[in-house]
Amino acid sequence: MKKMIVVFVLALFVDSYGQESFSNCSAVFLNSQMIVEEYSASAKAKISKDAAGWISAGTVNMGDVGKGEKTFDISEKFEFGVAIKDANTGTIMLFSPKQYKKVEAEKVLAKCRKGDSIIIMTTNNAFALPHNEILVY
Repeated sequence: MKKMIVVFVLALFVDSYGQESFSNCSAVFLNSQMIVEEYSASAKAKISKDAAGWISAGTVNMGDVGKGEKTFDISEKFEFGVAIKDANTGTIMLFSPKQYKKVEAEKVLAKCRKGDSIIIMTTNNAFALPHNEILVY
């Protein structure tokens, strides 16, 4: 019995060791448009207080515009959590304990003031989400 437990634990360790953390590029979308202005280290993500539609997150394949390809393709949507960061105090409050594949922008923005930020949190460490803080303007 002890040998079976050891083998099982080793199998789990080897399986998880082979998966690289934060290896899939991803972005946040309002409807089908990336919220971040460009996919770069210095880019900022912003959303209007009056925005309408669905917020979602997904992996992206970046195209080569020089070759006539689209700038990006959404290849897979994934679950995420939502929090709101207060502009005055920096306090981060969970919007809901639910995990979403999409959430109505109007419902999230109703809890925000201009200057606050919406925080999108991945629930799986396979996804890199560098532009996870979205300024509400």
